[in-house]
Amino acid sequence: MSEELLASATYLGPVHLRVIDIAAALPVWVDAVGLAVLGDDGATVGLGVDGKALIVLHAGADAVLPPKSRDLFHVAIHVTTRKELARVAARLKASGLRHSAQDHLISESLYVSDPSGNGIEICFDTPERYASRQETADGRVTLIARDGSAHSGLEPLNVAGLLRELGNSGHVEPMLAADAFIGHIHMRARSPEALMAFYLGVLGFRPHIQSRSFGLFDCGTDRRPHMVAFNIWARDELREPPPGAAGLDHFTVVVPSAEDLAAVARQLGNANLPSTQTDGALHLADPEGNRLRIVVAGN
Repeated sequence: MSEELLASATYLGPVHLRVIDIAAALPVWVDAVGLAVLGDDGATVGLGVDGKALIVLHAGADAVLPPKSRDLFHVAIHVTTRKELARVAARLKASGLRHSAQDHLISESLYVSDPSGNGIEICFDTPERYASRQETADGRVTLIARDGSAHSGLEPLNVAGLLRELGNSGHVEPMLAADAFIGHIHMRARSPEALMAFYLGVLGFRPHIQSRSFGLFDCGTDRRPHMVAFNIWARDELREPPPGAAGLDHFTVVVPSAEDLAAVARQLGNANLPSTQTDGALHLADPEGNRLRIVVAGN
């Protein structure tokens, strides 16, 4: 593993997604998720909170991203209070959109997709409930709560209980809170070990879960251990997305300083991996073609 290049202050910036029709996508991203439109030039629409871009939609995809395609699994927008997660749950319920909810013990999550097949997770982190993780020889993973109880991490979330956070007013808040942020991005993968060699050994992320038997590989920083994740749950059913499909265009990694950016550029050069640098941003792709852009905070 390389020198750990990425500081704990590294975080994820805007995630750029391809869609077939921006107008068709906005009821999900704006009305249900609660993002505000920050800018629209016809070909792209920026969405975010309090003037801060979280998602950029790019028009022009020719096909929906099929289920079990190698590409985006979901982009995760994290909220900082359980009441805020309940507000999203209320909007999803009112929207009539098909959605789901899971209790991962380490977090509580709501899931929905836009009409182009781009997966969306709204996540509230609950690390105070989690104590440890046990993995058996056959790959079964059990999460142990602080009270000693065992969990799969895939239990259904009690949405009725979550909605009680809102009381009995019946009011549905239309917008996501200003402190929402991109917490992680999750892709389907063919060769997670090769991907981890890149994200850990070249870019300098720290390893978190690395389990072929469980089917999940992820990495992050000391501050956020789960930032970039890959799963192999589709196994033999995984397929390449068709040409022109919706899905991930690129995601953004924000480093604290120009020195951090220069260190990543040097590491890419030392590994003889292609990248380009324009307008203070480093553009590159991982071994499976997922594109990312590394920028300095404030730029």
